[in-house]
Amino acid sequence: MFKRTIGFLAVAFALFGTQCWAATCLSEGVSCTNTFSPADTTGTYDFSGTGNGKLTVQFDTVLTTFTLTVTVNHTIDPLDPSEFPTGTVCVQYEFNGSQCDEYDFTGNKNGPNHVPQRNIDYKRLITLTLEYFTFQTANTPAFGHAPGDNATAVYSEDILTGYSTFPVFDPTMSGTLPGLSSVAALREPLTENDTYCWVSPPIGQTYTVGQEIEVAFQLFPGANGTCPNTGTPIRDKTARLSLSRFDPTTRNTVFPPLRDKEEGNKFHWDNENGVNEFDLSTEGLAPGTYTITVFSSKFSPQSRDITLTGNPGCLVIF
Repeated sequence: MFKRTIGFLAVAFALFGTQCWAATCLSEGVSCTNTFSPADTTGTYDFSGTGNGKLTVQFDTVLTTFTLTVTVNHTIDPLDPSEFPTGTVCVQYEFNGSQCDEYDFTGNKNGPNHVPQRNIDYKRLITLTLEYFTFQTANTPAFGHAPGDNATAVYSEDILTGYSTFPVFDPTMSGTLPGLSSVAALREPLTENDTYCWVSPPIGQTYTVGQEIEVAFQLFPGANGTCPNTGTPIRDKTARLSLSRFDPTTRNTVFPPLRDKEEGNKFHWDNENGVNEFDLSTEGLAPGTYTITVFSSKFSPQSRDITLTGNPGCLVIF
């Protein structure tokens, strides 16, 4: 037993030891530069002092050493109407004069805009996490990506994989992409405005790590309904789930990977009970408080906190 414990701790230490973090770049201006290397795979670009948010760039594996500069631009590139519906707008930040922010990437390598190249300077995908302050209702959040040269780029991709409304008015979104080019927080219009009613989990519920949590809601046509509702519930094929927690050490909102059968983090439909359901696995998660956020094209994002206790077992590293 002692040997197994020591072995587990050694593996855990090795896993944590490979999570390399570059120094945070603080900027009171519009540009900020970090250096990445095989030992420094994550960099934070903190423009919060000027009200322009905080962007974290995380490479899975870095092969060479390079610099990466992020520049805040208040002129947003055009949106591709085949990807973003009419009425999609950029998010206005609260403390920078109600301006939208686009984040442009430049560097000292040979990719577009001199950014690093995949399979030459790094491997696999890049994860971006963007935190900003706004009083605007999210409607349907989107993380816009404009591939290609900064001068001619068009927003043609939504890379959103995670979204959190905690803390209130200080949302965070996450996305993955194969290569770096301009990104911006966007708001798509709702296709409907329906009434959302939580079924589970209950408010303030505590679970044990490893326990499966049923996340469920009912949706009713129209925005003026109440919960509970005696109307006929409807299916939502566009609803997605995101799980997040606030890391007090880094002061960042992080999104642990989900170990679930649901395709694309979407809900399945329980026709008998009229409920949209998601079976959320907590296996491997660390104890703590997490925020479940449900977002869709039919209602504004909805959040509920849960607490996990107990032995995490094999930790998910994120």
